[in-house]
This record gives sequence, C-alpha cells and structure tokens, in this order.
Amino acid sequence: MKKIKIVVTGGPSGGKTTLIEALQKDLVGTVSIVPEAASILYRGGFPRKSTVAGKSHAQRAICFVQRELEDLVTAENKVQAIVCDRGSLDSIAYWPGDEADFFQSLTTTRELEMKRYDWVLHLDTADHNGFDISNPIRTESHKEALELNHMIKIAWQGHPQRIIIPHKDDFLEKIGKARKAIKLILAGTPYSEILNQLEI
Repeated sequence: MKKIKIVVTGGPSGGKTTLIEALQKDLVGTVSIVPEAASILYRGGFPRKSTVAGKSHAQRAICFVQRELEDLVTAENKVQAIVCDRGSLDSIAYWPGDEADFFQSLTTTRELEMKRYDWVLHLDTADHNGFDISNPIRTESHKEALELNHMIKIAWQGHPQRIIIPHKDDFLEKIGKARKAIKLILAGTPYSEILNQLEI
C-alpha cells in the first residue's frame, strides 16, 4: 500500500514545529515524521554563509539530505503516512539565483519535485505580535519571515493538493485547523471537501 506523503511548510514562525509535535502524539503508529534537514545540518555545524556560494551549497546540501531522509523514513516505517517538516521546493525561497538555476543545479524539475508529495500543508507566518524569536536556528526578522512565507508560497504554486492555513490571532485555533486537515487527509477526504470543511 502506497504511503501518503504530506509536506508541512510555510514561513518562519508559522507553527510547523507545534503541529508536528502534536501529530507525533495524536497519530502514533499512523504517521512517521521526516525531520527538517536544514535544522539537522545547521545544528551539526554546516557553515551558514550569506554569500552566493554559501547559500547555494547550503541549499544543495539541504535538498540532498531532505531526499535521503524522506526515502529512509518511507522505507523503514510501516505507517499510513509520512509527514515531512518542509520539502525540497522550500529551498527555492532561499536560493540566491532564479528557479531555472536551482533546478539545473539540483538536476531536477518542478514537476518531479511536486510529484514527491501527495499533499502540501502551508502554515502562514504569524503576525508581528505572535512572531516567535526563541528558535536559535531562526535568524530572520519578522519582515524577512513574511517575505520568505511569500516566496515559499510561490515555490509550491501549482501543486494540485495544497492547503494554506492563514494566520490566526488565536494560535491554537490555527493549529487545530491544521490538525483537522491532516486527519481529513488520512481519512481519504477529497481535496475540495477538505477546503469546504476547513472554510478556506
């Protein structure tokens, strides 16, 4: 039976970590989590440079690690779904060149990367009051986070089953809606019906 692969993405401070931690408690034995490749690399000491070369090599490394993590978790876990903390196309938002350069450098295409994921769940960055600055890996200002959120949306534009969860003043309401979306996906609910139920 083919596993459902869901990517949880969005701008910094959108609630991805909170959602994934909740899913690990809610859906034990049903989903397996693919951790964020960027966090693994940067916490492990991969250089974080602002130069063109530095950004290019970092995003290439992130994409390669992301693919291997996804394939490993998929191969070794007998679960209904794989939930990925970010996906390969997120790197476009951080890439120093244009999209064509990104795909050429990674020897892939938008179509191939889109097909890696059955569903895309995008959590919008919080507003200024709710912006979380406690994550030591996060270096962006709120303005930069909003720009990245926009760029990530563009990177995933065109995926046939993308759900965007907008910012809410009530953070728990936002996470609750995202959790409901995941459960509806696992229940086999059609895309249009999920959007109706979530009222988005």
